[in-house]
Amino acid sequence: MANNKTLVALAIVLSSTSFSAMADGKKPIGWQIKNKTWNKSFEKSYEEFVATLGKGKKSGACHTTSDCLKSPVANPRYYNLNPEGLSDVYSDCADLPYILRAYFSWMNDLPFTYPVNLTPAPIKSPELPALLAELERLNLELEKAGFLKKPIIKAQIRSVRKKIYGDKDTDIRYNSFGNTLVQKRYVKNGDNINTILEGVANSISTASFRTDASSDMTNELFRDTYPVAINRNSIKPGTVLYDPNGHIAVVYEVTTNGKVHLIDAHPDNSLTAITYGEKFSQTNVEIGGGFSNWRPFSVEAGVNAVSNDELPDYSLEQFEKGKKFIFNNTEMDFYEYVRNKLSVGNLVYNPVVELTEMMDEICHDVKERVAAVDASIKAGLSTQNHPDKLPDNIYGTDGDWESYSTPSRDARLKASIREGRALMIKMIEGHRNSDPAIRYQGHDLIAELKATYAKESKACSFDIKRTNGTIKSFNLDHVLKNIFKLSFDPYHCIELRWGMLDAESLQSCNSNKDKMEWYQAEQGLRNTIDRNYSLKMDFSLKELSGASISRVKEENISIEDVLKN
Repeated sequence: MANNKTLVALAIVLSSTSFSAMADGKKPIGWQIKNKTWNKSFEKSYEEFVATLGKGKKSGACHTTSDCLKSPVANPRYYNLNPEGLSDVYSDCADLPYILRAYFSWMNDLPFTYPVNLTPAPIKSPELPALLAELERLNLELEKAGFLKKPIIKAQIRSVRKKIYGDKDTDIRYNSFGNTLVQKRYVKNGDNINTILEGVANSISTASFRTDASSDMTNELFRDTYPVAINRNSIKPGTVLYDPNGHIAVVYEVTTNGKVHLIDAHPDNSLTAITYGEKFSQTNVEIGGGFSNWRPFSVEAGVNAVSNDELPDYSLEQFEKGKKFIFNNTEMDFYEYVRNKLSVGNLVYNPVVELTEMMDEICHDVKERVAAVDASIKAGLSTQNHPDKLPDNIYGTDGDWESYSTPSRDARLKASIREGRALMIKMIEGHRNSDPAIRYQGHDLIAELKATYAKESKACSFDIKRTNGTIKSFNLDHVLKNIFKLSFDPYHCIELRWGMLDAESLQSCNSNKDKMEWYQAEQGLRNTIDRNYSLKMDFSLKELSGASISRVKEENISIEDVLKN
C-alpha cells in the first residue's frame, strides 16, 4: 500500500495538471476549451514554458521551433504529450510568439485568438477627412473611366494614398502610420491544432504587431499584446519584442545584471538565441514597437479582454523616442536605461566579464550565421544565375531571397559589434576616471582586455567547406576583422559569403564575372548597419553602382582597435 507522502505527492501532480490527455497519455489533436480564462497561474506557467524552451535552444538541444517543442530538454513538461498526428511546426520571426502561445493554449485547454486581417491606419491629421473623401471620389471615377483615362486616375489614387498612409502603404509590414485590426480568428472546440498552427503561419507577419500600442479595445478586436513598463516584473520570459524594422523576438531570460536574452525565428525555419541591444530600434506609439506582454482575456461570457487601466504594468514609457533617460540622477540612452532598470540592485560593470560575455554572444550569432549560410548553399542558390535586379528592399521581401539571404542578420551582427565597441570605450574611460559603476580589481585593465579578446576569439572557431570541398578553419577574429566583406547575397559562393578574398579561395569560388561585379557593387549595402525598409533597392547591377545607397562608407566598429589605446 502506498504511503501517505506518495499519495499526497500524486494528488499534487494530478491537481496541477491543467491539460487533458487521452488514455494513451497523448494530447488530443482537437482543441478543447475547458479553461475559459487566462489567469495569473496560467501566465506564470507560460513564463516557465518559454524560459525552459529558450534555455534549451541556447544549450544546443534544438535548432528549430518544431525541434524545441519535441525536445525533452527544451520542452520537458509537454513534449511527451505531443500526439503522433502533430505536424512539424513552421515559424518565422513574426509567427514565433503566436506559435508558442497557441501551442501552450492547446496543451492547457485555453482560448486562443490571432489576427487574420489588417488594413493600413490612416494619418492622424486635420486633412484626413478631405483626403479620404478625395480617395472615395477617385475610386468612383475609376469605375467609370475609359481605357485611356484609367492610368491617370490610378496615378492620382496612388498619390492620395501616399498622403494618407505614407510611403510604404503597399506593404503593411513597414508602413508609416501602423495598421488597424479588421478581423481575428478565435479557436473553437474541436479545432485541429495543425490547422490552427498553419493558420498562424499563413496569417501572421510583423504587420500584425504594427498597431497602435495604446489601443484599449476589450471586445473581439482587442490588441493581443500591450506595452509594458521597463522593470523586472514586466519584462520576463514570454514578453514579446517587436523591432519596427521588421523583426520579432521573445524574451526567455532576464539576468541579474540586466541583460535580456531572447529567441527569434527566421524564414529558413531556424531558431536562434540573441541578446537585446541597439539592434532593436525604438519607435513611436502608433506603430507599436518595443516590449509587450500578452493581454489576458476570457471567453466565459462572450469575449472580454482586460483593459489597459486594469493592467498594473501597462506603460508607454518606452515610446519616448529621442529623449535622454534618467536613472539614479544619471543621464543615459534608452538601451543603457533598460539594462539599469532590469538589473538587480545598482548595475556595476566588470570590464573583463563584459568583454567575455559580449564575445560569447557575438560568437553565438556568428555560429548561427554559419548554419544559415550552409542552408543557402545546400539549397543551391549559389549555383544559380544572379537575378537581374535586387528585391524592392533587401531587408524585407519574400521567396528565396527572404529565406536564404542574410542582410538583416548581418546588420544586427554589425550593430552588436558596434555596441560592443561603445561599451568597451565606456569601460576603459570609466575606469580611468574612477567611475564607481566600473569595478576592476586587477593591475592592468588594457592588458587583461587584450588577453581576453585573444582568448575568446581563439575559442570561437568554426570550419567552412569551400566550393572545391576543402576545409578552411576560422576563429571569431577573422569575422570581426572582415565583417564588412561578408556577403549577404544568397547567389554568391560560400567564399564570398564569408569574405574569403585570398587567391586560393577565389579560385575555389570560381564565380562568373557577373556575380563578382554584384559582390563589388553591393559593398555600400554591406557597409550599412542601420536598416531602412523604406528605401528603394530594386536596382539592376548598372543602376546599383551609381545609387546613393552604394555610397555608404565603412564605419570603424573594431573592438580590437579600442584595446590598443
